[in-house]
Amino acid sequence: MMSARDTKGFSLVEILVVVTIMVMLLAIGTTFISGKAAQRRSAEEVTNNISSMLQTGKLMSLRDGVEYRVIFAKCDNIDDTDPDCPTCGKYTDYKAGDKEISLIMERGDSNTGSTKWCMQSEHSRRFQSDLDLTASDNLGEEGQPLDFAFVPTGMRRDFGTDVNNETLTISPGSDAKIKNCGFISVSPAGGISVTEGNWNGSQCNPIRD
Repeated sequence: MMSARDTKGFSLVEILVVVTIMVMLLAIGTTFISGKAAQRRSAEEVTNNISSMLQTGKLMSLRDGVEYRVIFAKCDNIDDTDPDCPTCGKYTDYKAGDKEISLIMERGDSNTGSTKWCMQSEHSRRFQSDLDLTASDNLGEEGQPLDFAFVPTGMRRDFGTDVNNETLTISPGSDAKIKNCGFISVSPAGGISVTEGNWNGSQCNPIRD
């Protein structure tokens, strides 16, 4: 006659401990993955938000026949004496290392060489990762915050014989744990192209299938 073997299994406490550890590991992994995904989306969302604002400014200039500009700054002093044309008395420019980007849409009082700009809207977005924005050297008027300006026939040119595209690069900061980036180019005729890709340390390379 065969003797009975010891078939003692796990106790309920042991099972609960194992399940608890598995749940904790799963939660940590999910949080890490979600955090990385949010950081990647941050670069994509900032790129898309800026390009959408530029497209809107371009179309409104064409529709209304006057200048429109998108300013990369926050307005700290809005003068709304004229409710039909609130103006910004003081801009706080975007600077490398800032944790958010503010965009102001303004309408000019002429189809070229506007002297008065009426605020149309202001938007801010906080970065979910360490991002830097770098503009081409000739972008914007001297003494003014960084901006893209549009006239009914395209992008406003303040630079004499400058016929190159003006560009804006959205790149991961030095401490960022992502490589996602964005690149926006605006031609003298107002054509806007957007590239999303991976940062190689000096430029945004498009992701190719």
